[in-house]
Amino acid sequence: MSKEAQILIGNLSTDAKEEQICEMFSKTAGKLKSLSIPKDPRTDKGRGFAFVEMNSILEAQEAISALSGESINGRKLSMSLVEPKKEEKKWYQRR
Repeated sequence: MSKEAQILIGNLSTDAKEEQICEMFSKTAGKLKSLSIPKDPRTDKGRGFAFVEMNSILEAQEAISALSGESINGRKLSMSLVEPKKEEKKWYQRR
């Protein structure tokens, strides 16, 4: 059973566009499921990181190894697999 996997892309230029990231990920074997570039509400520019969602953990790991060392707008990107959040109950929900 393969689960969806998220990749955190760090050291991203604030001027990076979604098209640039999609083009970079099109070189890999996996298929991009979704892409999110958080924006600063005051400047409407990127905050320097992005999240990419892939269909499986295997595809995400292959994409990370294939794209390590790539750069966008002159900045070398750092990529890592995002660990899924653990469901933890609040202190008042525990019994």
